[in-house]
Amino acid sequence: MVALKIWIDAITPKQLLLFRRIASRLEKKGADVYITSRNYHDTNYLVERLGMNVKSIGSHGGIDKRGKLEASLNRSLQLLEFVTENKPDFCISFSSPEAARVSTGLGISHYSVNDSPHSVWVAKLTLPLSELLFHPWVIPSSAWLSYGIRRSNLFAYKALDPAAWLKDRASWPKPNYIEDSAKGCIIYRPTEYMASYIDSSNYDIDLIRLLSERFPDDRIIILARYGEEATRYRDVSAMNVSVVDSPFFGPNILQHAKLLIGGGGTMNAEAALLGIPVISVYPGGATYVDKYLISKGLLVRAKDSKDAVKKAFDILADTEKIRENRTKSAKELESMDDPSEVVANKVLVHFRSVKSHR
Repeated sequence: MVALKIWIDAITPKQLLLFRRIASRLEKKGADVYITSRNYHDTNYLVERLGMNVKSIGSHGGIDKRGKLEASLNRSLQLLEFVTENKPDFCISFSSPEAARVSTGLGISHYSVNDSPHSVWVAKLTLPLSELLFHPWVIPSSAWLSYGIRRSNLFAYKALDPAAWLKDRASWPKPNYIEDSAKGCIIYRPTEYMASYIDSSNYDIDLIRLLSERFPDDRIIILARYGEEATRYRDVSAMNVSVVDSPFFGPNILQHAKLLIGGGGTMNAEAALLGIPVISVYPGGATYVDKYLISKGLLVRAKDSKDAVKKAFDILADTEKIRENRTKSAKELESMDDPSEVVANKVLVHFRSVKSHR
């Protein structure tokens, strides 16, 4: 029997972590898997750190809409050459616009994974071109239907995406110096302001100053996303504030932290499932994942910088609740499926079923 050739497009660190697990499961089932990514801050580092076999094609377009469009169009042309040469049977991506367009244009089935219906334009560009959409069960079907995908093409798994790699600690790389130094610290992770669904580039300098003043005996680590952002944060002249702008492996830096104040989604979910108190300062409304974690008492949202600092003080003062939440988060993670197993199994069954009827 000729092995299936499967193309995976993983264009962010979170996607690399998830698809690394999916690819491994597909390979164990006899498939040949090709993974592509793009040049974009932490992705190259993670590929090297995890020893992944990934071909980097194209780049991110930055914060400007025209730059994003040009980068996407150029990357699509480069992927066209890659796919034409390798001739995969089907494609899986985390709703990558380029992967969806190229695979569909060449008559290759495209499968999506997605946990972000709030990323409107990505969903509009990819879901109508997807055979199936795999998503966490906390997101209702109604959140996807306006994007042009049929209810019968939706497949929910009982897990949040980070469960795929958090359940497999043996696969984590050994902590480096930066990650070890975060033990017992308060961590702030700013918003990914270059994402297409974020309109703000607020650096939250007030939040950092307030934290340094309210917690003078604690070390506060800022995990900056970009060099220019790190430079701005370093303007805060406080002895207990450190700025990290070098790459890192998220779970390693979170697992022994005292608290995370996060402006995004993936690290917030990782920390919550690891039993680390989380305060979300994501600038948009609460996502479905946030709402679920809030309902379980594993995450709180802050309305502004002062509220975030007040909530941080209240959380850290209640050591008994912190212990209870660690137990609760461990049970929550244990109860979840492994999304990589669900996706790998279902996508093979679906593709073979469709192929046999053509």
